[in-house]
Amino acid sequence: MMINAISVLLLWSAVAVGQNTSTPPTVDYGLGIGAHGHQLGALDVLSDTQGVDFGPYFERILADVRDNWYRVIPESVQKGKKGKLAIEFAITKDGKLADIRLVATSGDVALDRAAWGGITASNPFPRLPSDFTGAYIALRFRFYYNPDKSDLDPSPPQSPIAVSIAPADLQVPVGGSELVTATVIGTKKKAVRWSVTGTGCSGSACGKMAGDLYIAPSVLPSPPLVTLTAVSKADPIAKASVTVHIVQPAPPQ
Repeated sequence: MMINAISVLLLWSAVAVGQNTSTPPTVDYGLGIGAHGHQLGALDVLSDTQGVDFGPYFERILADVRDNWYRVIPESVQKGKKGKLAIEFAITKDGKLADIRLVATSGDVALDRAAWGGITASNPFPRLPSDFTGAYIALRFRFYYNPDKSDLDPSPPQSPIAVSIAPADLQVPVGGSELVTATVIGTKKKAVRWSVTGTGCSGSACGKMAGDLYIAPSVLPSPPLVTLTAVSKADPIAKASVTVHIVQPAPPQ
């Protein structure tokens, strides 16, 4: 079969997970509940990645699943058969496939079976990244056969989580400090990860965050503007930023 003659696409997104492929899971990881993930490139993440960079890992398993899927794509696809489906599953810390479920069928058993086989034939997967301390990562793979343009350009997901920062207008003297509060709504996880950036500075030359306290640099950057960004640890899509104007301290009276 000539795969190059077929317009096929695999996208993937992460959601909550289950236990294994042959018996009911002993732990309910939440598969099949229609949970919405958040997007990191082509990947929607719902389970907690703990801030670990999964990019190289997901690229590896995507390639493995795609190769195994291509080997079993039915001949009807080469003749223009269309279809799309979604399968949810989990990968445990040691790389083993956990509970796998077809959550959206293409309506064609052969198309569904090929996508399912692409995942199961890739088991076991590589071990999860060593700096990830969780027990599993949760995934939803979406498979498209001869996709339409709308399939290739999906609308970006919306996060139910929102972040705001107060105060909204900040002036901080060189070497000074200011309390900055990030408020997270839509989740019980209120923690954020701060970043400090500037067009005229980098690293410590832009200042730093110590908890919720912004500490300005000892030398005035040029331009004297720094951006503080708070990113929700529960959902990296949810973030807010505020611009800090670094000023020279007022002369003593």
